[in-house]
Amino acid sequence: MKQPIPTFQADIVDKRVKMSGHVRKAMSLWIGTFKNGSHIEIIIKKYREKRTNDQNAYYWGTVIPISADHFGHDNPEEMHEDFKLEFNPVESKVAPGKIIGGSTTKMSTTEFFSDETSFVNRICRWMASEHGVFIPPPKPKQEPQ
Repeated sequence: MKQPIPTFQADIVDKRVKMSGHVRKAMSLWIGTFKNGSHIEIIIKKYREKRTNDQNAYYWGTVIPISADHFGHDNPEEMHEDFKLEFNPVESKVAPGKIIGGSTTKMSTTEFFSDETSFVNRICRWMASEHGVFIPPPKPKQEPQ
């Protein structure tokens, strides 16, 4: 069985890495699992909050079905591909010069849904303004009683 790849979060404060004691300890424990002399890879990147299950459920359970029905798509994945091409176009790495739909899987919560310029909000506005199709907003989450 493959060993899981640990991920740790820290903050930059005054150009220095600041992490809590338990994160520092967890990192030390993971580093201690390697044999002395091992060559390891350390990746540092800006943290991006991935889209939530609720955002994904709204997109695939409301936006995609209503849009697919309007355009006559039988396959929700085809509608998703059309939206990626229209609202997230990128140049193909395999065929330079060819425009394809970019992946949405690595979009942050904000890029995917949370603000005015997000992928899902642009789709909903376009469906309403260009096609007269109203896509209802997500229902507010109910607090547990």
